[in-house]
Amino acid sequence: MAACGLDFGTSNTALALVQGGASRPLVLDPGHSPPENIPTLLFFSEDHRQFYGSQAVDEYLERAMAGRFVQSIKRHLPSRAFTHTFVNGRAMDLSDLIAGFLEHLRLVAEAEAGEPVTRALMGRPAVFHEDASRDKLAQDRLEQAARMAGFEDVLFRYEPIAAARSFESELDREVLCLVGDLGGGTSDFTVMRLGPDRVGRPDRGQDVLGADGVNVAGNDFDAVLVKKKVLPRLGFHATWRPLGRPVPVPTRLHMAMTSWHALSFVNTAENLAELEGWIRSADDAVGLKRLHEILDWNLGFELFRAVEACKVELSKHDEGVLSFRAGKLAIEEPVFRHEFESAAKPLTDKLGACMDGLLTRLELERSDIGAVFLTGGTSLVPCVRRLFEERFPGRLLAKDVFTSVGHGLGVEVAEVWG
Repeated sequence: MAACGLDFGTSNTALALVQGGASRPLVLDPGHSPPENIPTLLFFSEDHRQFYGSQAVDEYLERAMAGRFVQSIKRHLPSRAFTHTFVNGRAMDLSDLIAGFLEHLRLVAEAEAGEPVTRALMGRPAVFHEDASRDKLAQDRLEQAARMAGFEDVLFRYEPIAAARSFESELDREVLCLVGDLGGGTSDFTVMRLGPDRVGRPDRGQDVLGADGVNVAGNDFDAVLVKKKVLPRLGFHATWRPLGRPVPVPTRLHMAMTSWHALSFVNTAENLAELEGWIRSADDAVGLKRLHEILDWNLGFELFRAVEACKVELSKHDEGVLSFRAGKLAIEEPVFRHEFESAAKPLTDKLGACMDGLLTRLELERSDIGAVFLTGGTSLVPCVRRLFEERFPGRLLAKDVFTSVGHGLGVEVAEVWG
């Protein structure tokens, strides 16, 4: 039987198939770039069909956004508050939702392999959550989902370690490497010894000096733009008069706009009815009506794409535009890189503190690090990249930031299961 390395990510997922001791990445989503990544997106249509990745987006839009669209689901894993949700009248817990997505990947792998794929080496962040019990809950849920999806043997590896293994064989000398895995949901840092002579050793535990992580990543940088440029247009500071006196409108629905993993679960009839009650006596009824339209018409994903596009534009240019149009709703807000970076400074400070704290605990100086390898799309954000360039000048390795974890897991699968 074949095995696979499976990098289940907040934003994108990758899979490496291993047969006969050889690992190769699979094309999971021809409509995505790169096609070896599939966006971690789920769509449940009203006629009880399920779609994943780019097809989920296409079907969601083609069906006029009727159904349940789910994104960034990995961020729910450590949450005790998420017990279940209803999809087409069926109660589904988190493992149920994720299992369908993983089963889809297993079937893609089996079609390519021509034989069952029942073994999976799965990546996991160094820290799902700072609370150890919630960290364990996250891994247990992910393992349960993998087994429900048909994987009989399931093992886990830290994602940054897998990322390092993806390029280790290319090194011509031994180095002490800092690996930063900065994805959509978490950011992890690992310090480990790498070198061509260490490739293939059965036990690499002694090579890992230490690891740490923090719940700051790409989705949080998106939230910066939402808070600064979107929420003020949605009645965020509005008041209403439940008893004749103005009181602030509750902000929980607004804050859901900053958490893409939560947004798809708040457009309930109860929430919409409550929002309509606020609108009737609000001083910013126009803004709250915009919020109502986004929730009622399931426009969260379209808004997410506009925010993401603006963030990408700011990674390439000094200014950009957050442009979102849907129905009667239009948001056109200029954004300058310097104002975005200023608003994001608390996030970059947390990333820097986590990285510096790891080196301090390991009694290492920055000069001890011989190479730095970054993976994950958030590593392309200029203010994030500067954290590493300033600390480790000239030592950043130029590698693929999107597929390295999946490739590295495939390397380890070949060693674990042959």
